[in-house]
Amino acid sequence: MKSRFRQLFESSPDAMVIVDRAGQIRQANAQAEALFGFRPGGLRGQDVERLFPGQSVPFHLGGSGTGEPVRRLDLVGSRRDVSQFPAEVNVIPIEGREGAMTVMSIKDITEAQRAQFVLELGLDTLESADRDHQALLGHLIRAQEEERGRIAADIHDDTIQMLAAANLRLQQLRHRLQDPDELGILAKLQETLTLSLSRLRQLIFDLRPPSLQRGSLDTALHALLEQLRTENGIAYQLDDPATARTPGTATVLIYRIIQEALANVREHASATTVRVQFADVNGGCLIRIVDNGVGYDPAEVENRPGHLGLTLMRERAQVAGGWCRIESTPGDGTTVEFWVPFGGSPEAGRGRAA
Repeated sequence: MKSRFRQLFESSPDAMVIVDRAGQIRQANAQAEALFGFRPGGLRGQDVERLFPGQSVPFHLGGSGTGEPVRRLDLVGSRRDVSQFPAEVNVIPIEGREGAMTVMSIKDITEAQRAQFVLELGLDTLESADRDHQALLGHLIRAQEEERGRIAADIHDDTIQMLAAANLRLQQLRHRLQDPDELGILAKLQETLTLSLSRLRQLIFDLRPPSLQRGSLDTALHALLEQLRTENGIAYQLDDPATARTPGTATVLIYRIIQEALANVREHASATTVRVQFADVNGGCLIRIVDNGVGYDPAEVENRPGHLGLTLMRERAQVAGGWCRIESTPGDGTTVEFWVPFGGSPEAGRGRAA
């Protein structure tokens, strides 16, 4: 590896490995060896699927000459002692002296998932205080959104500013370099920084949609679906949420469930169309999200590690005294249907099981 690239590779705070087209690890930094429990040099020559057993790892990227974008994956890592952890993996294709390679940046997100799980599901007191159910629900939703807003502000004021400054310094460094190989490495690094900035800005929007802050569920959903259409080519149909008497305290909760369902459509369904429907049913608001994608076997998928999103959709609906169910068949699309009561009575509409 070139000296500057090697320095960046070794000094990265995240675990990083370089994988060849055969799926073998050619290089691993000290952080990767420590994360997976290997001695120095112990990861070299290992099959990358040894780190993520039973999962699809796209180590064959690169070689197209078109600069494929960075891909972000949620996988389950396996240490040498076979203990597991949730991992966020960024897959970056590069061209090296020996041909196409793939750089994988790996981060253990156990604490982040635990914090999110506690934030989303810390509602045990609701079961023993039915008369305070709606007040506590409203407080929880406000607390969640305030936390999301704080995180978004921190990302904007700290991380984005630092990355923007780093990007500026890379541009200054570009003018000082002459070696084509070094300029090529610098260009890929700058491309990664630019993509990271774009994704962080999108994350800020996801955490704190401006229209949702103003109380407009209709506008927020249109923005979410327009993004799906623009970025993924998925056509949509949205029934007017105003026709359903959406309960004020549950507006944000409804948006978050739909947001999670649409994220699954984007990432897994290979769909061309999606429809979001609203209806007044049994004293509550019934929402149905239907796509024409490839479908799946819910029982099989939900038993795999790393599929917390499906559980969180159900938990959010149940917290509001409602329910959520998912119907899907391989090759025949997916329907996510959930119901939230207007008056906050958990008994209303309980006949439809989650």
